[in-house]
Amino acid sequence: MITRTHKKNEIKRNMFYYLLETFFNYIYKIIKFIIHISGIYILWIASHYFASHLYTKLCTPNTIIGFLTAPFLTTTPHCQGLRWVVYNGANFINNMWVVFGTWLCSKTLFITQKYNDDNSS
Repeated sequence: MITRTHKKNEIKRNMFYYLLETFFNYIYKIIKFIIHISGIYILWIASHYFASHLYTKLCTPNTIIGFLTAPFLTTTPHCQGLRWVVYNGANFINNMWVVFGTWLCSKTLFITQKYNDDNSS
């Protein structure tokens, strides 16, 4: 004999499984998306990291002679190129966090809206 309480529990269980399945499907899609775009992101992180360290070694050495030669070294093409990579790498990394946060919020709102629409009918 199926009671009203049993039906309510079954509805709650089905709702929980629906939310769990939806959550894991979106997590899977997010991970798949991150793997596809992570190559460019990792390249910029590595470029920024190595350019930062190379700039301090090649363009502003940590000695008295380095202090005296820094005004001349910073105008050389390799130092200007390293500065460009450091500056643009930092901007790219910052922008990727903004894009990722915006995308994650939009996906979260979409899941919430879809769940509310499914339950209202």
